[in-house]
Amino acid sequence: MSRSVATEQSDFESKMLLVKQKKKQAEHDKRLLVNRIALLKKEERKAYKKIEKTKERAQEVLTVRIEHERHHSEREARHRRNERRRKLEAEANKASEAEARRNRQLAMQHVQQLKFAKVREARSEAAHARDEIRAEQLADVVEKQRKRAEVKEHEAKLRERKQQEMQGILKRNRKAYERKVKEEEKATLLREKEVARMEREEMKLIQKLKKTQVMQQQAFEDLENALNGDLSHLTQVEEPSPVKLRREESKDPEPEAAPVEE
Repeated sequence: MSRSVATEQSDFESKMLLVKQKKKQAEHDKRLLVNRIALLKKEERKAYKKIEKTKERAQEVLTVRIEHERHHSEREARHRRNERRRKLEAEANKASEAEARRNRQLAMQHVQQLKFAKVREARSEAAHARDEIRAEQLADVVEKQRKRAEVKEHEAKLRERKQQEMQGILKRNRKAYERKVKEEEKATLLREKEVARMEREEMKLIQKLKKTQVMQQQAFEDLENALNGDLSHLTQVEEPSPVKLRREESKDPEPEAAPVEE
């Protein structure tokens, strides 16, 4: 009788040890699952941060381009104002010179009536000189206009080339960001599938643990009945054969811990 009780006690302790080992394994799997979930959330936050940085960079590029165009417009307006001022000053100087010439001519006519011929000759020479001056001034104006046109054309080509370079940079950055987002989404999907698989395995372990707890409770009752000397209520607890254990292990393989990615 005492030997039977000792045997049952030994069996109970073996089963209890097995239950504790399975419980410890379940807790370990749970910690792994919590780590996976935390890593997935971390990766999601990183992806959102990268998207926000991309938007901020695009806004900075747009702001720089708008500021550049504004400065260029201001330079053009300032240049046009300076040209108008120079033109008005030249016209005023020309009017002053003409008025001075007329006054001098009147004075010369009044003082030197006897030298009318010389005055007329001098006037003719002055008119010829004015024509030459006008021709030179016209040539200068044409040359300045040509140079301004060349400068504007050069600036337009520079703006167009910078705009094309900027568009190329934006296009390459956009493709790189889209490729990175797709990679992050693919990695997230793989992790979600792994978590789902681990959750299914966790449910299987919970069901097996419940069955083991029922067997444990029955073993406690049988032990209590044996200690009380009542053997009529002993329950035959079917011990799983080695073949059955191998079959169950092949059905529910132990989940492999996935590497933790930073």
